[in-house]
Amino acid sequence: MAIQSSPSLAKQVFNGTKWYVAMRWSIKGMGFVSSAFLARLLVPEDFGLVATAMAIFGLVSLLFEFGVNWALIQNSEATDQHFDTAWTIRLLQSAVVSVLLMLTSPYIAQFYQDPRIELIIQIVAVAALIGGFKNIGTVKFQKELQFSKDFYLNVLPKIFSTLITIGLAFYYKSYMALVVGTLISIIINVAASYLMSGFRPKLSLAKFSEIWGFSQWILVRNFAQYISTTGDILILSSITSVTNLGYYRWASELSLLTNTEIQQPFARALIPALVKLKQDKKRLIAAYIKALSAMTLLAIPIALGFGAVSQELIPLFLGGGDKWLPVVPLIECLVFFSVCTSMYTISGNLLTITGNVKYTAYLFWIQAIIIIATMFPAFELFGLLGIVYTRVLIGIIMFFVVHYLVKKRCGVTFSQIINIVWRPLLAGLAMYAIIINLAQILNLDDGLLLVVKILLGAICYVSFILGLWLLCNKPPSLESEIIQALKAFFQVKIAKFK
Repeated sequence: MAIQSSPSLAKQVFNGTKWYVAMRWSIKGMGFVSSAFLARLLVPEDFGLVATAMAIFGLVSLLFEFGVNWALIQNSEATDQHFDTAWTIRLLQSAVVSVLLMLTSPYIAQFYQDPRIELIIQIVAVAALIGGFKNIGTVKFQKELQFSKDFYLNVLPKIFSTLITIGLAFYYKSYMALVVGTLISIIINVAASYLMSGFRPKLSLAKFSEIWGFSQWILVRNFAQYISTTGDILILSSITSVTNLGYYRWASELSLLTNTEIQQPFARALIPALVKLKQDKKRLIAAYIKALSAMTLLAIPIALGFGAVSQELIPLFLGGGDKWLPVVPLIECLVFFSVCTSMYTISGNLLTITGNVKYTAYLFWIQAIIIIATMFPAFELFGLLGIVYTRVLIGIIMFFVVHYLVKKRCGVTFSQIINIVWRPLLAGLAMYAIIINLAQILNLDDGLLLVVKILLGAICYVSFILGLWLLCNKPPSLESEIIQALKAFFQVKIAKFK
């Protein structure tokens, strides 16, 4: 089946994705610079302490998270009253979260038997309250596809906060640099939201019933999503050392780079565009299929490639000699979970866009139940790797469950999904198998081996994906569109040269 969608809409999504990828990579680039300093100035225990506090903050926040941004984006007729109501709800949520964190901080520190956590929680509580004042008008940047404004809103404050956090790390040389840096970052973001957007929110609950009608399932979903994505941190914080937690935190963050730096920017641009098509099911499904094809074609090789080079990359990036080597085997496995999410995240967004938000809540509850049921025995049997194996198993299960619901609720057949993902997946696995074993064949310096792995990995993946496409008799697909675009590009260049 040919993949077709509105050219103008596709162009908007492509332009938006460029802006959001640039935004995420700019932010992550600054994060890499910051992390390179912090990993040398601090120790794994520092990151574990802060990870514990932020996990608790995330849990308390989600108890009162009503998904007001989603409610505004999916409502094509949202007025200023809707934005005022959404801002008021979010402000009230932040106030409640802040008070709860303040009141419970001594008990949380007592539970973890670490008095340092009390002060960390209290500072995070202040940050939560300040964050609630962020201008809700910035949602219009995404809703109205004003991608450049969204870019500057997120990147410029990050530059300042990164420099400040690095300075704090030199000053404190402890976990306090991360905590105070988080507080200052939120203050800068709130200030920037009012400088960038002319909208001025007012206290109002005039449209509460409308927002609540959509957001109640977002609340249910978010709570399950938190357990399914951060439950491992909470469980680990109670059964292992903060040093091991620091290793796991780094492994999770790095292995999910394709999620945060490719999938999320792509979805951020895609979702408002798909909302415009939700009344035209045929065009909506065509656009979804094309988006899923683009995501798997790009995200799968990047995720697996990162896992294959982690043995050489992690010591170079994090420094500290052998200090961070326990992170490597965790990353090599966790990238397979990242591969799974690249194959079903957009499908989950399709369910939300088509009004099936309660089913996305069910999905995350299934994931949360599996985590709760398997984490403790997995850790007892295999240690940190057991937690990683559980995450990968969850990813595989969720791929089938999500697409079963997409088939039932949106009319997309499972054969359509398989036809999209199998070539990138097979090509990516073949590339991974070759690259990860290259060190046993070549006796090279780590830096040179890293370069060779990256270059050879790119060549292998492109060769495998083209070979599989040719073996399938050149089916209409994103591969064929890319080849046609490249042919047209080079024909123009050759014509100009002549």
